[in-house]
Amino acid sequence: MGSAVIGLTLVLLYLQSGLQDRLHVVQEDFMPHWQTAQRLQGDAQSVRAKASQLTLAFTLGELLSMREELDDQIAALEASLQAVVARMADADLARNLVVAASDFRRVANELAEAVQFRVTSAAGATVEQMNRNRRRERDLAHLMGDHSVRLASYSSILAADIDSAFAEYRRNLLLRLWLQGCFIGATGVLIGVLIWQQFRLLDHRLIRRIKALERDMAKTSLDQTLLAHRAKTDEIDAMRDELAGLLNRLTDQNAELRRLATTDSLTGLVNRRRLIEHLEQEVYRARRYGAAFSLMLFDIDHFKRINDGWGHAVGDQVLREVARNILHVLRKTDLAGRYGGEEFLVLSPGTDLAEATALARRLNHQLSQQVITLESGSSLPVVTVSVGVATLAPDESGEELIQRADQALYRAKEEGRNRVEAAIFSTDAVLQKLEQEAIY
Repeated sequence: MGSAVIGLTLVLLYLQSGLQDRLHVVQEDFMPHWQTAQRLQGDAQSVRAKASQLTLAFTLGELLSMREELDDQIAALEASLQAVVARMADADLARNLVVAASDFRRVANELAEAVQFRVTSAAGATVEQMNRNRRRERDLAHLMGDHSVRLASYSSILAADIDSAFAEYRRNLLLRLWLQGCFIGATGVLIGVLIWQQFRLLDHRLIRRIKALERDMAKTSLDQTLLAHRAKTDEIDAMRDELAGLLNRLTDQNAELRRLATTDSLTGLVNRRRLIEHLEQEVYRARRYGAAFSLMLFDIDHFKRINDGWGHAVGDQVLREVARNILHVLRKTDLAGRYGGEEFLVLSPGTDLAEATALARRLNHQLSQQVITLESGSSLPVVTVSVGVATLAPDESGEELIQRADQALYRAKEEGRNRVEAAIFSTDAVLQKLEQEAIY
């Protein structure tokens, strides 16, 4: 028995040595390579998202800021790429990755130059030239998307190869662990102690932590515990920190996408979609609690003349100035947004018709006193607005309320523009309201 125990102990020592060697290979060679490959894949997605925003630039300052951020991300992507390519055995895949990254940078530079040309020449460009520039930007954006898909595809292939190699490492480790367990069952307590130590080394220091990291990678939102400051003891801790940084960037990008989905890019106000959603919520709240609710529909007078006489760039500036003045006059409880074209919609919860009309007149006066100075130094004639005001009637929908405000706006246009008109309740709504007041 003693000889058997000694023999089994020697076998266990041999298995222990093999496991230690493989753990060393995993931690010293495989883990850094896997970490770099995962970062490369994440950087490729981040660069793609940032590059797609170049076409949203309307000023040279915005373009330069976006270009600087994109250059930083491309530099990080190329640094990760160099680290991966230097250790790759597949020469074709390495070459494809380098070519894809080079093509992406080239097309991104061409797109940035096209956007810069459009921004800097917008004032003097004809409609045909602007359309041609827009088509070129669109074509370059599509081409950049193709290159980014190719780069992401090669990165995914590389990550899949590394994941496959890692799975093989793990299967081998688990097989050796099972064999070691068989020897432990035959040799009793002594071998049991040895296998417990080995299992603790393998399970706690590697497998369990990697599985936990895989679960964190599968999450769609950022777990704040990942951002907690903890000492880095090995590559897995470093990978955890890299994952936290990646998830943090993805969270910021998702927040930015949500903002873009509900914001008008020209004026910075909420867009029509967000206005309609908020309108339905306020109509429901007003009915539930019996509160007043009003809205104001604004339309810039003779806006077509501004576009035709001064150009669309000046028209865009007028829209931004009107939006800025709306925000200056409105209260914190009001929500203003661009309803469409040169129309703006303001939602005023807890506001009756008289208060809403007074607010609309203040805004009308504010805009009529505003002098818009162009970049060339010249000034536009006074820009005025016509306003239709309506207050929610009993059993009235949000769409019907907007229709009544639009009718009031139409009257303001017919009465000479630069004025405020209030919509009155329909006859049925008035009678219903009088009946309810008589009951109570």
